[in-house]
Amino acid sequence: MVGRGLAVCAVFGLSATMHAQTSWIGDVLIQRLPDGQAYAEVQTAWTSTAGTASDSLTLTMIAFQGDDIVSFQKNKVLARPDVQDSSALRHVHVARLAVPHGGLRVEWLVAQNDTPLWQHNASVRVPMGGMPEFTDVMVVNTHAPATAWSQPNMVHSGLDLIPKVGNAIPVEATSARLYVELHGLNEVVPTDSLFLLKFGWADEKGQWNPAATRYLRKASASIVPVFEVLPCTPTSPTLQKPVMKLEAQTRDGHVVVSRDVTLGDREWPEGQPQTKPSAPDDVFLPSLDGHDTLDVVVKLLEDHLPMATTNEQSTIQQVLIPGGNVELMKRYISGFWMDRSTSVPEAEARLAQYLERIAYVDEKYGQCKYGQGSLTEMGNIYLRFGKPNTVVKRHHETDYYPYEIWHYHKAGRFNNKRFLFFAPHVVGECFELLHSDMLGERQNEDWLSQLRSRENTVQVSKSMENRLNPRDTFSGEEPEDLFFNPR
Repeated sequence: MVGRGLAVCAVFGLSATMHAQTSWIGDVLIQRLPDGQAYAEVQTAWTSTAGTASDSLTLTMIAFQGDDIVSFQKNKVLARPDVQDSSALRHVHVARLAVPHGGLRVEWLVAQNDTPLWQHNASVRVPMGGMPEFTDVMVVNTHAPATAWSQPNMVHSGLDLIPKVGNAIPVEATSARLYVELHGLNEVVPTDSLFLLKFGWADEKGQWNPAATRYLRKASASIVPVFEVLPCTPTSPTLQKPVMKLEAQTRDGHVVVSRDVTLGDREWPEGQPQTKPSAPDDVFLPSLDGHDTLDVVVKLLEDHLPMATTNEQSTIQQVLIPGGNVELMKRYISGFWMDRSTSVPEAEARLAQYLERIAYVDEKYGQCKYGQGSLTEMGNIYLRFGKPNTVVKRHHETDYYPYEIWHYHKAGRFNNKRFLFFAPHVVGECFELLHSDMLGERQNEDWLSQLRSRENTVQVSKSMENRLNPRDTFSGEEPEDLFFNPR
């Protein structure tokens, strides 16, 4: 069956919207039945001020794959449930549409007495199945044990779950209850065998936030329900595009399946500003005075890449720099520091401090990169974490390539982290990061072997053996001693 979508209903217009139903919101989560069939959980929420429960709505939901209708459902629902203790009541409707794998577009229309009240659409992708996978995450508003009176479409693993439609966590929330299912793990980990479940919020760089990461030992099964609580602060998860990270590992630490799930933007209390205070659009932070030519401002934007989130890096590299608008670039840099500050003076102080770091890394490490220290790995780490607490320099050893070991008592949110840099070609080159124990940085089990000057002539098979069979005892060689015992 081929259709053109619910847009055909637009001929009716929405001018007759009835004010008894307001604040519409819709969402689609992809879930899976025990037999493997995928379904789209189509969620609709609205606030009703209708005086009685008698007025009904017609909710039509259609799933398209291309122009083909692959699933369809039409429900009659009460505009207001039969509850007498509130003049304004938040109502939630959940439907389940069986869907095939691949890209989908879900469209729905709410009408009353043949008059359209609200239209909405959402695009989603359904995984193929047949392998371990996490379903979409549901932020749960309220829950209770399922009973004979529960609505079947709201029951998951014996629980009656009322979703927070839109998956948006309030900024003032101190915790969030979440539901997700892990399917098909027993295809890799034998049933009833233990595995490690790791879940938590991502920080602004997309890495695990250690303060909001949880670990659970669970038994493998065809379906493993996860109904847990994560702590929240005004900045964790992040305000825009918050991400929940999920990972399942075997007992020996091998990752079987992982997923990053983006939730809805955080909700602000009514009447409060939804952004941090910012400088006026036509005013730049004072430290940007003198940064007026295109080359200078482009370099300054590139120097901000080590501090930028993935989205900010994309904006800088794909939008701002190709655009070549100096004023827009300076405005963006001002906003960059305002987003990380609580006032204009604080943003100015932080930018001024960062400019000092840029000048330092340009002078100290930039010779091999045309004077731009941020393009070097040493400069990148220095810009992100500042001056190391201790530095060990070995530039003239005969048994090892020139190397340095940097140790930080605190690097970002992490404590006691080390970075080992080396110069594998010795003459006139930038030092490269060979190994670090910092999460998300280059980690190299064979770093000691590669640090030896004679690694140039070691057989490839020997190097591979070192990588596949890392030592479980220290060699006693100086670089290893200095790395694990910084001083």
